[in-house]
Formats: sequence, structure tokens, C-alpha cells
Amino acid sequence: MHEQNRYLLGDSESEHTRLRDQSVVFDPLTRQLLTEAGITEGMSVLDIGTGAGNVAAIAADLVGAGGHVLGVDRDPSALDGARTLLGPKVEFAEADLASLDLDREFDAIVGRAVLMHTADPIEVLERLKHHLRPGGLLVMHELDVTHDWASVSTPLWERVRSLILETFAEIGVHNRMGADLFGAFRAVGLPDPTLTLSAPVGGGTEAPSFGWANALAALLPYLEQRGRVSADELDVDTLTGRLSDELDAADATLLGPLMYGAYCTVP
Repeated sequence: MHEQNRYLLGDSESEHTRLRDQSVVFDPLTRQLLTEAGITEGMSVLDIGTGAGNVAAIAADLVGAGGHVLGVDRDPSALDGARTLLGPKVEFAEADLASLDLDREFDAIVGRAVLMHTADPIEVLERLKHHLRPGGLLVMHELDVTHDWASVSTPLWERVRSLILETFAEIGVHNRMGADLFGAFRAVGLPDPTLTLSAPVGGGTEAPSFGWANALAALLPYLEQRGRVSADELDVDTLTGRLSDELDAADATLLGPLMYGAYCTVP
């Protein structure tokens, strides 16, 4: 049974730290998308599923002192951490996307890797479009994790990939949400979105192994509970190094999640 609408990666401080670490790779790609989409000075922006606040921080930088950013998340501890990091630059509020009902409209709504973790992405988009002013921008950045990750198949990489993809499928994560964005926008009557595609990629010391290792580490409690893997077997502290060593020995390239951007202007 799918355990949708529960963010399995957790609400702990270690998960907030993981999201901040992940942002080192993702933030430049998201900044490029928001800039291309037209997020600019003076705009009011809603950041959904803000988590550690990284996307909200990008938006706040783009809109400047004359703009305003509201970041919403259902995890109060994540919001506390985001407030500590960003101070008064961004307003934060607790809200569940499944029942989002704000008393204001925005010039733009943005989100990164959020729809893939919701039970019904179409329903969420339907709610979001009603919070945009006429002429407002909807900008989503979502992942597709179903591609071949490494250019050369190795035993440890195959094990890690299988554990992550199988677990995501079990709990109802939309593993191809990025590729499905175009259809999702159409499904709620939005204009056909402009699409972009980017991804972290590298080999040797530049291989983004830590991102996949961190994702599996976050899933460890779930996997242990179901007897799929033990902490000793996974050995989180050395996992990134072992993954990188396998790649390096094979002269292989590692591809991070495919990050699809989709944006449109609502009538």
C-alpha cells in the first residue's frame, strides 16, 4: 500500500541538514530556472514545501527588498530552522498543500521536488493556480530519478539504486514527476508550460555521489523496520566514499536526478 502524503525522508534535524547539503548542487540549477521564468525584483512569491528554505532564499534574492516571499511547509521544525537561517528576509507559515487555502494571491508560485511527494499532484496544482494573480507565474522544478545513474553498472550502485527506487515506489513517490509536469499542467487547464532540463553530473572527485548516499541514509529507518537492510550493512559513514571509489575504478560518470523545470503564465 502506498503511504502517500507522508514525507518518508523525515522531519528530523538530520533531514533538514540533508536538504541543505543537497541544495549546494540543486540551488544553481533552480536559480537558473527561476531567472529564466521571469522571477524578478518587486514580485510577491509563494514557495511551496519550503523545507530548509533554500528555494525561498533564491526567490528572496531575485525579488529584492521591494518584493516579498512566503514559504509554506507542514513541518514546524523545518520552518523554525529556515527562520533561523534567513531571518526577516522571508515570511514563513505552516500549511499543508492538500488543504492550502491562503487569503492572498501572488505574482509567482515556485516549488522544488515537492509535487513528487504529494498524494495527488494534480489536485495541488489546481489549488495553486487559484492563488496566482492574472498574469502570474507558476514555476515547478521536479525530479525524474528513473534514468541510469552511472555510465558503468557496478554492484554497489545497482544495490543503492534498487533500494531507493523500490522504496519510493512503495510509498507512492512520483519517480517521474519531472517528466510528467507537462501533462500535469494541461490536466488543470494551465497553458502549455515552457520546459527545461538540467542535472548534476560529474566523474572522479566531481561525481555527485553524496546526494544519492544521503537519500538512502534518510530511508534507512524505513528499510530497517521492514528488514530490507541493516545499518551495519549500509555503513552510512563510508557509503559515499565506497560509491565514489567504484565509479572511479570504472572511469565512470555519475548523473544526478534529472531536474525538469516547467513554467507558464496564467491568464
